[in-house]
Amino acid sequence: MKSQFLRKRSYYNLSFNVAIVIELLKRDGFDLQKVADALEMNYSTFTKLMQEDDYAYIKRENQYYKFVRDESQVSTISDQTDSEMDYIKKNFSLLKSLIERYKHNGDYIIDKRIFRSTSKISSKNFRMSDDLYQNFIATCENEFPHLKIQDIIAQLLLDFTDKYSNK
Repeated sequence: MKSQFLRKRSYYNLSFNVAIVIELLKRDGFDLQKVADALEMNYSTFTKLMQEDDYAYIKRENQYYKFVRDESQVSTISDQTDSEMDYIKKNFSLLKSLIERYKHNGDYIIDKRIFRSTSKISSKNFRMSDDLYQNFIATCENEFPHLKIQDIIAQLLLDFTDKYSNK
């Protein structure tokens, strides 16, 4: 990976390679030394290259940021606010309908326990009236199209267990 990093550095700007560094730093347990090792570079060489291209390391965030010497290169808060306001104005009716829908109906919240990756997954068959099932599916698709039906069913089972369990 060292030669790839150095080769890319000579052909591309370092910011392309900083993306690699940033991704490595996001990994659990990665610090500057581990990034340098992953790039097969000496730690001091790695940090020197980053500093040469005006990247500053913020330890508490375990992240590099570009140091900007010219304030005119920094987008101002008003620039960001204007683009955000343009977006809000453009999508105002949609945002308003989402807020109204949430205000009146609320949203169906799926408990985090349903997504535990350590739990064994089971497949079960249930017998029920087709009319009841079709009505349930239609409600799910109309009211909560962003949720999976299996997650809604799992939440219903969890709600039932929480409510009627003798714990």
